[in-house]
Amino acid sequence: MRLHRFFIEQGIPESGEIIVADKDLIHQWHKVFRLKSGDRVVIFDGTGFDYVSEFVSLDKNSAVLRVVEKKLNQNIPKKEIHLFQSIIKKDKFEWVLEKGTELGVFYFHPIISERSEKKNINFERAGKIIKEASEQSGRGNLPKIEELTNLEDALNNDFVSIAFHPTGDKFDENDFEKEKVLGIFIGPEGGWSDKELELFKEKGIKILSLGNQILKAETSAIAVSSLLLL
Repeated sequence: MRLHRFFIEQGIPESGEIIVADKDLIHQWHKVFRLKSGDRVVIFDGTGFDYVSEFVSLDKNSAVLRVVEKKLNQNIPKKEIHLFQSIIKKDKFEWVLEKGTELGVFYFHPIISERSEKKNINFERAGKIIKEASEQSGRGNLPKIEELTNLEDALNNDFVSIAFHPTGDKFDENDFEKEKVLGIFIGPEGGWSDKELELFKEKGIKILSLGNQILKAETSAIAVSSLLLL
């Protein structure tokens, strides 16, 4: 039977017992999953290892685990993808975080562009979505969500990046097979402005498209990530 998997922020020893400090996690184990002493779970701390662990004790106030086995997590994305997503509607942005995490995106960079409908993000909720998607998908690390920034500042990086727009050249993932680190810029619901497209050109960033169909912002983000990571 597949064991439930949970992220723990505190460091995990290679052997011995762990006194868990996360009250929300203890509540989840005790009340939601109805786990008890002797049950096993997989815990991880984002360092690339999974720890099969057994409950020594568990009640509504405390949990003690014993590490049974340490295993290298093999679920490592083949590329370090930096997804620069213009702010879109809350539910759609959260969907991008969830599915991007499942696919293996390393970094999420929320950006404010000229046509962004929203100007803020609930980072606490975003972190929770990323954590839960990491637990569910089996990845060994947690992607990081960076601070909200504008497009011009987001372009100041030292890796190859590409931007997507319906007027761009046809995207072929094979053109970027050798790139170990790659930035992807996805516009808001209203698309990039002419000024922003010109900025991409000035920075030497290729403007590409996914074909003749006009895709929604969140669809584009996940479609490109899928083509590059799967």
